[in-house]
Amino acid sequence: MLVNTSLAVVSRAVDPVPSRLPLPSPAAYSSVAIEASKKPMHEWIIEEPLLKAAITNIEYYGYIAAGLKSLHELALRGNAEARDYLDPNRSTIGAKHFKAMHAFGLHFQALQDHGSSLGWFKKAAMDANYHESAVSYAAYLITGKALPNPDPGLAIAFLMKAWESGSNKDAALALGEAYAKGVGVPQRDVQKSVMWYKRAWDKGGFADAAYVVGFSYGTGVLPFSAALNPGDDDDTKGWNSSGLGGNMKVNETLAHRVGGLDGGRNPLTPTTPNTPTAKLPVFVNPIHCDMSEAARWYKKAAYLGHPRACNNLAELYMTGKGVTANDRTGFGYFQKASNAGLAEGHFNLGRCYMNARGCWENKVKAEELFRKAETQGITEATKALEPFRAEIMKQRSGGWFF
Repeated sequence: MLVNTSLAVVSRAVDPVPSRLPLPSPAAYSSVAIEASKKPMHEWIIEEPLLKAAITNIEYYGYIAAGLKSLHELALRGNAEARDYLDPNRSTIGAKHFKAMHAFGLHFQALQDHGSSLGWFKKAAMDANYHESAVSYAAYLITGKALPNPDPGLAIAFLMKAWESGSNKDAALALGEAYAKGVGVPQRDVQKSVMWYKRAWDKGGFADAAYVVGFSYGTGVLPFSAALNPGDDDDTKGWNSSGLGGNMKVNETLAHRVGGLDGGRNPLTPTTPNTPTAKLPVFVNPIHCDMSEAARWYKKAAYLGHPRACNNLAELYMTGKGVTANDRTGFGYFQKASNAGLAEGHFNLGRCYMNARGCWENKVKAEELFRKAETQGITEATKALEPFRAEIMKQRSGGWFF
């Protein structure tokens, strides 16, 4: 039975979050607290006026950084009122000061106090419906950091809230990835994923988003393998192959929201108790292939320097699919992919030099590129190097080398 997670968001009260205001060394402070540590208060300053001034700065003048600096230093000195004000469960700050709440969440995140950070993001998301905090809270829900267990379904509901309240670009990107991987949603839905990636492009101009949309129009599915774990390459490497190359490397849409991930795990990688990384199920609702649309979206991503988009767009120019065939243009895009360090870009550019496609024949350059591709795991490059190695052996047997 499917649970209406959007209703669950409304009905849940703010759960108590343990408050642990740390006493870190100056090296662990946030940028705001660093300034406070450099200029400690003199003993003669009376705490009560300073506390009131800090709260006034935050609530009436919007000087959040200045107020937070004073509050943090007072809390480190043991002032109970300052500690209470910085505690998400006891603070008297109102919902209209949602930007201050979000700033408090970022502050505690910098101090590695994820319990307090999560509490502030949750408070701002639920009490004030602030879209930035909703995305940050969703990141905690997906990763399970500072929580007993992850709750991907509730995370999706908060991402939806973030989109509805502020058309948040990170929310759109994360929702696209969630539907691509089937995390927190019923199925891996190609059409819904593409819809969210298009919105992410419209709001944030993400190169990854344009690449995914282009790949989907070119293949009908998404660049996340249904058989392999996210980030594993299972795609073709050349422009004469049956499909376009470029399995999507896992983006970390929400990773920065929780200050990085333990072990490098992506927040939208599905996991089970018995396996560190679960296999992905098959896609539903594939979209109709349209190579001209694929080329249009690849161009958007390639313009921003996306290596795989450059490589796949070059393949289209080499084959004349969706665009007018142009070897020279294809060669140029392969160059961009190779210059960005993409293994497939090295291999395909080597093939161009080997076969004089869009350039003069240059077997020395081709061999150099094939070797680069081989060191990065392209098996076709090993095959392409066989004639070169055979020639070397022939020369050695003929007495060229001693």
